[in-house]
Amino acid sequence: MRIHPFATTSRTFLNAALQGRNAGWRYLLGIGLAILLWLGGYFYVGIPIAQAIAPYLSFDRGVVYSDEIKVETESVAVNSSAFSYISSHIAFAFLCIGILSAVKLIHHRKMLTLISPDASFQAKRFWLGFGLWLALASLQTLIEFLLQPRAFVWNFQPLVWLKFLPLALLLTPIQTSGEELLFRGYLLQGLGLIVRQPIGLIMLISLPFAIVHFGNPEMERGAAWIALTYLVLAIFLTTITLQDNRLELALGVHAANNLFIVLLVNTRDSVLQTPAMILQSIPTDPKLTFVELLVSSVIFCILLFGKRAHQP
Repeated sequence: MRIHPFATTSRTFLNAALQGRNAGWRYLLGIGLAILLWLGGYFYVGIPIAQAIAPYLSFDRGVVYSDEIKVETESVAVNSSAFSYISSHIAFAFLCIGILSAVKLIHHRKMLTLISPDASFQAKRFWLGFGLWLALASLQTLIEFLLQPRAFVWNFQPLVWLKFLPLALLLTPIQTSGEELLFRGYLLQGLGLIVRQPIGLIMLISLPFAIVHFGNPEMERGAAWIALTYLVLAIFLTTITLQDNRLELALGVHAANNLFIVLLVNTRDSVLQTPAMILQSIPTDPKLTFVELLVSSVIFCILLFGKRAHQP
């Protein structure tokens, strides 16, 4: 696969940063603004809204467990799951505002240059990434079900799920977009001004993305393998951004990945505790999870970029 992020034209994704003002202090100020708004959004907007909404969203999953794995869940823990989801995800809306404001007000360039060098958004590219990754995630889960069917429990509670659905469809893409705009948009373009070696640049962006997820409870399955899984996911998202010369694919993949978890198939130890339709009570072996992600990433890249897929 050929990665071409360092062409001399300013119409490449990384060189879109050349359209504005890019002194180092501007990036530090931009990151500070984004973090400040993110924290303010969490404490002064996310928490009050979550306190108002969470009591009406019971994420109780204990009532649908089989006798072998039934776990009693206190109402305070149930409300805590809804509270955590709402408050943390609303904060990402302010992170998005902070990043986009920094591009416009501090760097003096169009906000959509974080998406593409021509400041456009191709919805078809987003939905292509979304749909393909959703299919691959479904196939991966089917394989896990065939290997260990007793690990999956039907968890569908129509009223609870339908109440949660609009929140998930609104807040989850905001959360994933915030992460993509920060890592694969703002930081990737900023570091691309000084780091001219593709692999080094990819690792510089991927390592911090993976590290911020190391506090997730999934790490207890096997820290080394789950850490590698997060790192591979970050490398994959960064690579397809550079290869496609746009951010839409990564936005679509990340949104599909998290929506699949929160709405369709979740695990008991997931950091995103939601009323998904299916609950995986026994997590997959982390080594298998790593291999599945690696294979899915390769398939995705082959289908979209193999032998220059865009050419006749």
